[in-house]
Amino acid sequence: MTTLAVFRREWIGRRNVFLLALGMGCIQLVGMQFEAEVGKTTLLAVGSGTLLAWVVAALFGATMVGRDLEERRFGFLLNQPLRTGEIFAGKVGAGVGMAVLAAMVLCLPTLLFGGLWRLFSLKQAGQTVGTWLAGSLVCLLLFHAVSIQVRSRSPWLALDLAAWATFAWGVRQLSLRLIGAGTFEAMLHLWLVLLVVVTLGLALAGYLQVAQGRADLQRGHRWVSVTLALSLGLALLVGSAQAAWVLRSKAESLKQQAVSPRIR
Repeated sequence: MTTLAVFRREWIGRRNVFLLALGMGCIQLVGMQFEAEVGKTTLLAVGSGTLLAWVVAALFGATMVGRDLEERRFGFLLNQPLRTGEIFAGKVGAGVGMAVLAAMVLCLPTLLFGGLWRLFSLKQAGQTVGTWLAGSLVCLLLFHAVSIQVRSRSPWLALDLAAWATFAWGVRQLSLRLIGAGTFEAMLHLWLVLLVVVTLGLALAGYLQVAQGRADLQRGHRWVSVTLALSLGLALLVGSAQAAWVLRSKAESLKQQAVSPRIR
């Protein structure tokens, strides 16, 4: 049994998602006949695909390990000649792949019969698929962690709530500081950096939950809680350092602008 076997096992149990996506795409194609403005139909098709991809990824993440642990089926995978990293990678790959393919299936009727292919350049198509991929990965990892935290019903949930609340407060404070300095673009860059750091933390937490927690839901929750709390703390430290550097650069730039007229 390999990672591809895990991938295939996950897809077989959820293949009805593609039938749902195809049905939604056909309904969307019919709806296009009553909308004359092409821009709106294009936005609707892409928006529907994006929403479906992220919802499928979130639901997949919420059930890919937590449900197996509750139903005591996860031990079957652990007893196979597989590394825990292969199990986790197979499940994550299956979820992200299913989410993106479902979005493509939803857009397929509009793409083929609605003329959407004439409006989309190759670059725009690549950006759209990249958005589906990135968003699906974040949603899957986030809801996997939340699912483990909720299903275990352990005292470690207090650490989870405290970590997320502190992180939200910290992001708000950093954003207000940057907005107050008039560096809105820097704030968006800060959010992107925080998102990357948190996503890496979620991936590490998910892997450790499988590798160290194994079939024990309570122990897996402990690894998720500690890893995620440290990751959120690290994200705030990185964000604080970046915000401090931006504000210092902004102050130096304003000081130079104030000194320049005097020199002249």
